[in-house]
Amino acid sequence: MKVIKKWISRWKEIQSKKEIAYFGTSLYDELTVNPIPSLLLVVASILFFTYSLPYAFYLGKFFYWFVGVLEITKVLKIPFLDELRYYHYLSVFVYFYIATSLLIDVSRLLNKWNRRTVFVKNEIWQIQRFGFGKKLNKFNLEAEGLQFGFEHGGLNDYLGWNRMVWEKDGETIFTTPYFFPYKKNRTIINRILKR
Repeated sequence: MKVIKKWISRWKEIQSKKEIAYFGTSLYDELTVNPIPSLLLVVASILFFTYSLPYAFYLGKFFYWFVGVLEITKVLKIPFLDELRYYHYLSVFVYFYIATSLLIDVSRLLNKWNRRTVFVKNEIWQIQRFGFGKKLNKFNLEAEGLQFGFEHGGLNDYLGWNRMVWEKDGETIFTTPYFFPYKKNRTIINRILKR
């Protein structure tokens, strides 16, 4: 057990040295993100796929009915369009096409919600997964014409739907992921609001 603890502490030490080298300083604050919206989105997607898959064959029946209403089989004189099983194959293809596009949209939204936000000196660094690597965006807090907005209060504090938004000329330049305004996040908010 001591060996495992030693390996874990050594790994944590190596990771902290990498981060200090990456940020150029050991004095940085990281915003703790609220994981609940991401978890709810993943659970809702899984439930949607689980409960909608058995009903995909209704899509085939709809295609069969639609072709019958338009009387395409009589006009084109294609006999295999009268068989329902071909429409079931089509419905499976359409279902998996819709499922794939929904998975892509969900993964993009999760990537947007799970950005790592770090405050280094007078800059905000946002690190997100991008392809097989990472993408870094830096924003200077002392830039000209930058307006700060803080979405908070009421039910948002309890649900962790607080966000900080920076705008310039009415256009949103930078937003943080959702977070709870407690503990370390409160000190970050106080430092930005200079209170």
